[in-house]
Amino acid sequence: MYVKEEIITIASDLIRFRSTKKNEKARKEVIGYVRCFFEKENVYIKEFEKNGVYSIVITLKKEKTPFLFLSGHLDVVSAKKEDFLPKVKGNRLYGRGSGDMKGGVAVMMMIMRDLSRMKKKSSVGFMLTTDEEVGGENGAGYLVNTKGYRSEFLIVPDGGTDLNEIILNQKGILHLKVKAYGKLSHGARPFLGENAIEKLIGYYQKIQKIVPPLTKPEWKNSVNLGKIEGGKNANSVPDHAEMLLDIRLIKKGEKERIYKKIKKITEGNVEIIGEGKPFIQSEKHPLVKKYLKIASEEMKKDIKLTRVEGASDARYFSANGIPTIITKINCENIHSDNEWFDLIQAKKFYTIVMRLVEKMKI
Repeated sequence: MYVKEEIITIASDLIRFRSTKKNEKARKEVIGYVRCFFEKENVYIKEFEKNGVYSIVITLKKEKTPFLFLSGHLDVVSAKKEDFLPKVKGNRLYGRGSGDMKGGVAVMMMIMRDLSRMKKKSSVGFMLTTDEEVGGENGAGYLVNTKGYRSEFLIVPDGGTDLNEIILNQKGILHLKVKAYGKLSHGARPFLGENAIEKLIGYYQKIQKIVPPLTKPEWKNSVNLGKIEGGKNANSVPDHAEMLLDIRLIKKGEKERIYKKIKKITEGNVEIIGEGKPFIQSEKHPLVKKYLKIASEEMKKDIKLTRVEGASDARYFSANGIPTIITKINCENIHSDNEWFDLIQAKKFYTIVMRLVEKMKI
């Protein structure tokens, strides 16, 4: 049974953990909190660690391939100390990670606990990781691709604006490190050297012809120059420079074509440091249609089908052909001050998932 005060307690406890990329201790401890929450329940618990990333998988049956998986993450982006002090105002819970996505995790914890107390054990699993904000490779990627976790259906409340929409498309990711080499010389005699930074800028200008920069919202491939560094002093011609690129792709198969061209432009001085396939989900899948029907009944309106540029851990399941619902409990100010999570929609999400499990008879 959904209890608002209990959701507030669980989510507030989770928010207090400063589980950022740099705080491995807190990321480990927040997973420990989840384990303790379920230790006395009738569930199966598995914990994992990969390259300093901590994850936990909870299932109602002893299985690696439950029919339904609920997936979430407990890592957050950096914030001020006071942002990790949760507070409630009306039907909103404030705090870093409340919307992305510790509030949603708290609801899923309650769903799993309540399902575990039912006489009939459903085929449902719950996966939590601590590296979604930095790509998910050692969390969801590791659990799906190395440990073999799978499902017939997946729900990830980590995309979009609220429960009135589900995401059918997310762009794929290609993160690159590009290097350029030159010849060192004194800044007063640049003609004796070869400027690696200038060469790097030349690479980027050519790359932009392959992936043109976006100046307005369009469903097209995009590129962002996220970091560039090189040189030591104003009076030295730099002999080394490198940049980090974030390329987003709308179609499967684009990665190979674009990477091949960039490799040629950069004379082979390019390295893939992160990647993920585009997320593409058909609205016609019977399980998706079942979710849409229940969600529209609970929300009392048709559910909007949309797409977003950002990626999520759902891509690791999607790459294995697993139908997926990406949605989000209403929240605002994600990754910024005054982040909040809607306690009214939290109850709606609880009800939608519980009804779905009952309807699927799993």
